Amino acid sequence: MIRLCQSESAFTIQQYYDALQSQGIACLIRNQFISGAAGDLPIQDTQPELWLMHKDDLVIAKKVLEEITASSEDGEWVCSSCNEPQEPAFNLCWQCQQPRNSA
Repeated sequence: MIRLCQSESAFTIQQYYDALQSQGIACLIRNQFISGAAGDLPIQDTQPELWLMHKDDLVIAKKVLEEITASSEDGEWVCSSCNEPQEPAFNLCWQCQQPRNSA
């Protein structure tokens, strides 16, 4: 196992986890429910972490995260499947669940 990233935001870690799982990359979230211990433990020990089960997936996983980061910086987008306008933060269409960059 190898740690891929850590974040103050559980939402961000969950988004990364979902993206990696959808690509068939085995991973897990650590420290998901430990935020209540902040103050008793150092803050870095209470932040959610994303771990890869296989270190061989590291290069592909980093590319997936880069794509998510780049696409969240883009503006509003329109689903190619149902033509529904989407907010920039969403990578799946809220209406039909089509991925953002699929044709």
